[in-house]
Formats: sequence, structure tokens, C-alpha cells
Amino acid sequence: MVQPEVRTGHPYYMYDAVHQQPAAVAEMLERHAAGAKEAAARMADKRRLFLVGIGTSWHAALTAEHWFKRLAGIHPEAQAWHSFEFVSYPPPGLGPDDAVIIISHRGTKTYSFEALDVATEHGALTISISSTDPGPRLGPAEIKFQTVEQEKSAAFTVSYTCALAVMAQMAIELGLLAGVATASGARHELERVPALMQAVLDRQQEIAELVDRHEDRERYLFTGWGPNMAQALEVSLKIKETSFSSTEGFQVEQLLHGPFIATPSNSLLTLIAPPGPGYRRSVEIAHASADIGAPVWALVQEGDEELASLVKDVMTLPAIAEIWSPFVYVVPLQLLTYYLALAKGCQPDRFRRDDPAFAAAHSRYVL
Repeated sequence: MVQPEVRTGHPYYMYDAVHQQPAAVAEMLERHAAGAKEAAARMADKRRLFLVGIGTSWHAALTAEHWFKRLAGIHPEAQAWHSFEFVSYPPPGLGPDDAVIIISHRGTKTYSFEALDVATEHGALTISISSTDPGPRLGPAEIKFQTVEQEKSAAFTVSYTCALAVMAQMAIELGLLAGVATASGARHELERVPALMQAVLDRQQEIAELVDRHEDRERYLFTGWGPNMAQALEVSLKIKETSFSSTEGFQVEQLLHGPFIATPSNSLLTLIAPPGPGYRRSVEIAHASADIGAPVWALVQEGDEELASLVKDVMTLPAIAEIWSPFVYVVPLQLLTYYLALAKGCQPDRFRRDDPAFAAAHSRYVL
């Protein structure tokens, strides 16, 4: 892990990375435009596309799977795979008719480069998305995309959204090659993303004040759907990494099929709720949460009246097509993570390596 110095107070490295995102995403859209087009041309005749990652990179794979399915046409068929599962149970018939994208910021995780080895051995087209200085084990990838310098915080943020920006461009280019009508408009909408991310960052004080009101909650729960299901999982992971709090992310419908009845009234339930198929369920969850006395924080699109009127805590976010909403809606979730760590007196960069017991436990396994 890149850690030239340890910061002992705000701003931690995570804060810097979160605020770097608008400029970094804009750079990805410019720097990798030609490469995304070339990669799409190589992928266009493939039968399947496997998006492979671990942790935050797996959440990137889940998000991009939605984009490729929506934009790329019938072929290649996109599937998100966890790296461990891909290595342990390779897709049946994996071969030259397939493409595999390995997402690994540091490029040093065992199952990430082993997944690349498996794909290479079976003759699949291999593409890597990593930092500007990845580990050597990603070297064999046929097509390589590099995003930002290795993050100094263990809580990855800017590398996540930059990897998403690269895959968004590839999905658009595949759609253009396939003649998908919405692909051209999607490109124009994607170009708006950096400015909209910055607009959210400019309102960070709202989230700091939200944390002041809810820092003592027993649990933090998150729901999303479609391209934002993975954002519910991602914020839950980030909170675990930075403040070690009890938290869980759910697909919006799945929350109601059992987990909701285990929700303490002293929870904070966050609804990632832009316009889309899960909006009605989000409204129902807001009503149900009021019945059990659990407060709700709703992330909604500007102009929203119904859901915003039902909850005490709401943040209205800039209007953007649902497909690209993860770029905008993940930013307040990252800020929530950061300010919650500050409120709980935790160091968000260190992955709990400053705790002797956890440092010893970490020596028991190799990532």
C-alpha cells in the first residue's frame, strides 16, 4: 500500500481523493476516448464480456454490467464476476470468443491477477483497468487502461469513479458500433458528469451536519436499484473500512424480503432514489420506516416532491439520466463515510492497521 506518511487529522488522504474526482473523471473521458474506441472494436465480435473484480472493484463491475447491458446491444453479453469465483469456477466454455476486463487499482490482489491468468490461458481477450503504477502481474493484459496514481488511503474513491469512467466509454463505443440508438445521447450526458460531481462536493457541509445528527446510530442501511444497487454495497463497504460501524447495503426490493424486520429504530436508512423503477418502493420504505421510528435520509433528484416530503433528511441532487446517476449519487455517500469516520474518531486511511490486534490479524492472510 502506498503510504509515505500517516496523517493524524483532517484532511486525511481519503478527503483529498474524494475531492479529486471531478477533475480526474474529466481527464479519463479525454485521455481514454481513443483507447475505449479501440477496445470496443476488439470486443464487438465477442460472445461474452466478463467484468471481474474484488471489493470496490467488484462494485465497479456490477455497475458497469448494467451499462454494458443497456448500451452495448446484444453482443457481447456482459456478466459481472467476483474475482475469487472467476478463478475458482471459471465460466463454462471460456475461450477466444470472450473478453475479460480485470479491474484492480493496485494490481496486486491475488485473485485479480489469477483471474487474468485464467482468462489468458483460455485465450480470451484480456483488458486491465488499474492505477498508473500497477503490479507487474497485470502486465500480460492485451489492452491496458491506467487511471490515477495509487491511492494513499485504503478507502478507495477516485480510483473507483475513474474505473467507471473508462468502462462507461467502452459501453458507449460498443453501443455506437451496434447501432444502439441511445448510445450517442449517453455520451453527451456522460460529459456532464464531472461538473455535476463538483456541484455535489460544493455542498459537503450539508453532509457534515447530517452526520452531526446521526453519528450515534446503531446501524446504517442503504438501498438502491439498477445502476445504483452497487452504490448501496459500496458505501456500506466504505463505512466498514473507515469507521468500523454496523452497516449493510441492499437492493431496494431485497430489503423488504426479510432484512427490514431486523431494522432497529435507532438505524439511519438511506434511500438512493433518483427517478426510476425502484422509486415507488423507496416511497413505501419511507412510510414503513416512519412506522417503526427509524429516520431516513433520501437522495433524490432536484424537483422531487413526494419522497422529499416524507423524510426529515433529504439531499436533492442534480438531474441526470439514471444510467449515469452513480457518478453523482456516490459522492454524498463517500462524504457521509468520511465525516462519519471523523465523528467516531477513526483514521479513515489506515484499514485499521493502527490497531495492534487487527494488524496482527492482517498478517494471517495475504490479499
